[in-house]
Amino acid sequence: MAETRCFLFIKIVKTKHVIEVYEYEHLNVKSQFPEDRVDTGESLNLLENYRHRNQLRRDNIRRLAIENFDTKNDKFLTLTFRDRPDLDVKDVKACNKEFEKFIKRLKLYLRNKHDPDYKLKYLAVIEFQDSRGRGAVHYHMLLNIPYISQKFIENTLWAQGKVWINKIDHVDNLGAYVIKYMTPDTEDPRLMGLKAYNCSKGLVRPDCIKSWDDPEKVQAMLATLPKEKVVYSQQYKTENAGKIAYSQVNLTRKLPK
Repeated sequence: MAETRCFLFIKIVKTKHVIEVYEYEHLNVKSQFPEDRVDTGESLNLLENYRHRNQLRRDNIRRLAIENFDTKNDKFLTLTFRDRPDLDVKDVKACNKEFEKFIKRLKLYLRNKHDPDYKLKYLAVIEFQDSRGRGAVHYHMLLNIPYISQKFIENTLWAQGKVWINKIDHVDNLGAYVIKYMTPDTEDPRLMGLKAYNCSKGLVRPDCIKSWDDPEKVQAMLATLPKEKVVYSQQYKTENAGKIAYSQVNLTRKLPK
């Protein structure tokens, strides 16, 4: 982050140990945050709207992952589909129905085998399997489950195709880890009008403070941010907000000795 700030408007989004700072030259009338937008009466075309929404949901997924899951206790699970004559594995809506059935079976199993009050948390993103040209839907998800054998999940709880469980104890930014598995093409028409992720209800949302609402709180937080732990920064310009500076701080990032 710059030593001297020349931006009039500042927004800070805090998700546990990751803090994002947005600095705007002008009030961001077409912000990625809907509550900051001012209606200019201009309409974006369908593709531009889709690109914008795609970036919004990627940011939302990234923050939900950081805020609600941890690398020590939670799991990363991948669910795939085998070819079936009675299911179009390229159809997101049809596959989502099978995913919902899996969540119901998993909840029932956890409540019967572990705790009748077990509250499952999960966040799942969609990716299309294009490596062999199948285009089949598969899911990558974070979830708070105890040890369950891969074989049991694959054969009994999922029963649709292969399943993988990955360790995530080496990950220092779960948000970035999850979104790298999302379908990367922001112009992919297969998700237009559809959700690119599924999540449990009640996930905690990140804190967001703005200089135009609470300038003293923003300045106090900026003063505590360690510049040496900035892991990413960029500046760009938009038609409505002018210059924008973005910085991301990861408080758990180890500093080189």
